[in-house]
Amino acid sequence: AFRDADRRYVIRFTPTEGGAWEYRLSSSVPRLEGQEGKIAVAPSDAPGFVHPAKNLHHFQTENGQPHLWMATAVDNFARMPRPDFDKLVDQRANEKFTHLSVTIDSDSDLREAAERVRAINSHGMVADLVLSSIPEDPAACRKYIQDIAARFSALNITWMGLPGFEKVQHGRAILRTAGQLLKQFDSYDHLRTSMAEASSGAMASDGWMNLLSYGTTDPNVGAVEHQLYGLPGVNTAIQSQRDLWNATMNGEYPASGSGRYMTAWFDLMSNTRYWELEPYFDVDGGRAVALEGVDYIVYIDKPGPVEVTVINHGYDVAWIDPATGERTKAKDYKGQHFSGEPPDRSHDWILEISREGHKQSLKSYKFDSRGYDDPDVPPIQIQEIETNQQRIPFDVSVPPEGAAISLAMPALYSLRITRQARATRSLLVEWTGEVTADGEGYRVIGTGREGTFHIPPSIAHNIPASLRVRVSILNANGKAYQIDKVYRLTQ
Repeated sequence: AFRDADRRYVIRFTPTEGGAWEYRLSSSVPRLEGQEGKIAVAPSDAPGFVHPAKNLHHFQTENGQPHLWMATAVDNFARMPRPDFDKLVDQRANEKFTHLSVTIDSDSDLREAAERVRAINSHGMVADLVLSSIPEDPAACRKYIQDIAARFSALNITWMGLPGFEKVQHGRAILRTAGQLLKQFDSYDHLRTSMAEASSGAMASDGWMNLLSYGTTDPNVGAVEHQLYGLPGVNTAIQSQRDLWNATMNGEYPASGSGRYMTAWFDLMSNTRYWELEPYFDVDGGRAVALEGVDYIVYIDKPGPVEVTVINHGYDVAWIDPATGERTKAKDYKGQHFSGEPPDRSHDWILEISREGHKQSLKSYKFDSRGYDDPDVPPIQIQEIETNQQRIPFDVSVPPEGAAISLAMPALYSLRITRQARATRSLLVEWTGEVTADGEGYRVIGTGREGTFHIPPSIAHNIPASLRVRVSILNANGKAYQIDKVYRLTQ
């Protein structure tokens, strides 16, 4: 319940199943304390709220069905004229978006904001709430989150935290407090994360977050972290069809983007077993996600020859224009090693290799089906990261361990391959830095085999400090490695 006026309280409740419900009030207001009542709820075919699926990297609704997350932002959603807002929401629904991202500012009219969230929900879409003004003071934060949770948690929402937590001083601590309060006051347990300039993974161990958010489509970040965390991920950095498909190949769902290419993505993915697709590495000439033996989706950014190792079956083959979704049927394939080329090299392409008869119906879907209903399909699991230096065929060549790294003059970095092999022919590399003593969590400070560190001042409260740099590496076969080095961070 929340206070809506001087003498008015509102109880906002969403029944999660039909039937008779009884309630009893607890209140510091004597006339309300202990009041009881009943409500009758008609059955509904609504799928229910969105939650993490049992198979780690995907989403499901309360009715046990998979959920295809596709979001875009609505700027100034609480302030734009209501007719314009209603028109935009209708347009986004027609474009098949399933989520709209909206921001609650410090001066937002919360009653109007809630009504607009209701309007989003009435179109069958989820509202992803960004909270731009979470107070740092714990008492003020508690009061704020209590009110926000009471007003919005009964609606179909997710919690998206701050607009970019890395930019906020003490952002991790603020979100830890707010996240724990949301766990306490949101009885519907909606998904929780924070938007990030790079990755919200720095807070994955804090106990409140159950969704990862990425602010870059760089596969050196998203694809690597997909192998490190057993949480679903969304990407808020999509501005083009290439961004969209690179994020998809990272194993992320789109949380931004607008245009025909988004609807084309939705139509294509809706016709796959998207809820079981995982990044797939037996590919040359492109990047892929797959449910092995059933469906292989390959993105060819730079058109040319592509080769895909598949489980030995017969497959339908199609080339798809990611801008429009137009399909070009190719010759059926049977075997274990598909090779081919797109119809032309004028743009990027999607290749789908699939067994149409094995694209299981959504209606009969079970989330634990991967690895149980088909002996050819391995179960999803988080791999054990190799950290034994004796088994790691890489090392950091520069900077040397123990060296000083300056915020004012960032250092060069480089990863050296110590044992060449076919698996080292291509690498995805994420460099993160953390001043453990200050508790802000890690920041992505570099990507790729070499470059220049970009270390934000918010990484530390006190400088000089001890900086732990972690290099996370994904080889061409999808095997993950980690190397830790320690440096001195100076001004």
